[in-house]
Formats: sequence, C-alpha cells, structure tokens
Amino acid sequence: MGVVMRMPSTTKRSGTANERSAIRYPVNLPVRLMVEGQEYQAVTENMSANGVLLRMDTALETGTKIEFLVEIPAGIFGLLETAAMHCIGKVNRVYKRASSIYVAAIIEEYRFQ
Repeated sequence: MGVVMRMPSTTKRSGTANERSAIRYPVNLPVRLMVEGQEYQAVTENMSANGVLLRMDTALETGTKIEFLVEIPAGIFGLLETAAMHCIGKVNRVYKRASSIYVAAIIEEYRFQ
C-alpha cells in the first residue's frame, strides 16, 4: 500500500501561468482515466504537484471528478525506480487546440504505489 498525499485546501489556484503555485514538468506519459465508471485513455502534456494537463480524444465537463493512474518511468521527477501514481482530482478547464482536446485537472489526492 502506498502513502496517500492530500493537497492542502488553502493552496491558491487561479489557473494563470504567472500565478501557478507549483512547477509544471513537460512530460508525455500514458494515462488510464476513470470517469463515472467509464475508462478513457489520455496522455499527459505536463504535470505538477497539484495539477495535470491531459490530451484526450473526449472532452469532459468542468467540475467532473476524475481518477487516474499514470506510470512514471525511473529518472523522471528524480525517481530511482518506475512508480505508479494513482490520483483523484477534478476537471477545472477544457479547451480544444487544432484537433486535440485538452483537459486540465486539479489533483486533490495522490498515492504512489
């Protein structure tokens, strides 16, 4: 069993690049996403300690609760071994650019396995 981490509710998250409270890392990792009992595939565009930007084929509604699993290879984020990260969060923004749909989500809780 992994350690559960919860993001503090007092963290300021206005959403603009200049006001983000955590460094975003540009990583492209496959993600299995569960939304209301349905599974979706996505790829991370970037990740931080409290958020993720996903590229998907399907748009999700703002405010939707999501659960996802991402495998982080050794060497990324300074990890010595490959790790699986299980996250619970909420969609806070969705937009389309060219033919891709982007879903930005706040990570409310995560656990390394």
